[in-house]
Amino acid sequence: MLPRSVEAGPISIHLYGLLIAAAIYIGWYLAKKRAHFYQIPIKIFDDPILLIPLAFSIIGARLYHVIDFWKVYRADPVSIFYIANGGLGIWGGLLGLFIGFYIVAKIKKIDLFAALDLVAPSIILGQAIGRVGNYINQEGFGPPTNLPWGVFIERQNRPTEFVSSTHFHPTFFYEAVLNFIFFAVLFKIAPNLKKKGQVFAIYLIFYSASRLISEFFRIDTWTIGEIKIAHVISVTVFIIGFCLFMNLKTARKKYNGVDRN
Repeated sequence: MLPRSVEAGPISIHLYGLLIAAAIYIGWYLAKKRAHFYQIPIKIFDDPILLIPLAFSIIGARLYHVIDFWKVYRADPVSIFYIANGGLGIWGGLLGLFIGFYIVAKIKKIDLFAALDLVAPSIILGQAIGRVGNYINQEGFGPPTNLPWGVFIERQNRPTEFVSSTHFHPTFFYEAVLNFIFFAVLFKIAPNLKKKGQVFAIYLIFYSASRLISEFFRIDTWTIGEIKIAHVISVTVFIIGFCLFMNLKTARKKYNGVDRN
């Protein structure tokens, strides 16, 4: 297993946080290079206003996780702020991210769908990279398995009912692989999607499908009775993405006069 942190003198560098920072930077750089395709002013990438989507994303992701594990955090409320130890709910993070971009689009008078089309490939790529952080923190894994690619989970991180098992399904890697594949496809087809909002709609379809599949291998996610909340959200988002894409096929808002190939 990789260590959770590396000590550099008096400084402790958490690999999970470092990986998330790398995912954010790569996504930012990719979007900046493609901004002209979507008529987004390049100068906005050096504007501190972009911290708004980031802040809302972190808050939303943490809130989702805390609500999911409220019984744990209720006993130790201060631990809510220990984000470096893991515990970010992606659906909450995405909701916060989209709210943040809505605010930025309103303030900067940028077309919201153009902004979402631009960042969609960056988001799913960042999600793929970020999933590796679950491996570092030993979270988000699946049930026990004897398959050759099962990952070793330390005893203190195993669910009580599986404490005697040693290797588990690397669900985080399953989702990471799916997200990398969907990123490659989305990045490839994006130039051919001329209607504003279509790239974002495809992203919603792709990611919800990825999460729907990987969720079958999760044993630690929020449930109500026997129903997994992530499954409900995934199906809902998939339907929203599909309906949005179909409605946009007849929309008039295009990327006029811009060569996006």
